[in-house]
Amino acid sequence: MPKSVPSLGDLEIRVLRLVWEQQPCTERQISELVMPELGVARTTVLKTMQRLEAKGLLVRMPGGGSIRFKAVVDRQRLLPALVGRFVETVLGGATDPLVAYLADHGKLSAKDLDSLRAIVRKMGTKGKEG
Repeated sequence: MPKSVPSLGDLEIRVLRLVWEQQPCTERQISELVMPELGVARTTVLKTMQRLEAKGLLVRMPGGGSIRFKAVVDRQRLLPALVGRFVETVLGGATDPLVAYLADHGKLSAKDLDSLRAIVRKMGTKGKEG
């Protein structure tokens, strides 16, 4: 994983998410998914993948034929860092606007609520240890 989490634009995040799902994959595979969804040109997708490679988030797989890419870091490591950056930079470190948004917009599934309950229980246990 890169030493620090690079800033990522919306298209970069979308492309990286698709690479995680499709890897190892070619630029053409990702372009065919992104172009109809976002209406961007294939060259834009290629440039985006090259930027992700330059940022240390994608690598080219060795071998002949079409160039295949894979993610350097898995989503379980990168997404928490991106969420943390969002909380710090956009929300000024306050998490309550994020939690309120999730609750108010019906973004939490039963599974999400179970996960939150487990986190709260874990946090309660940590507080008692101190």
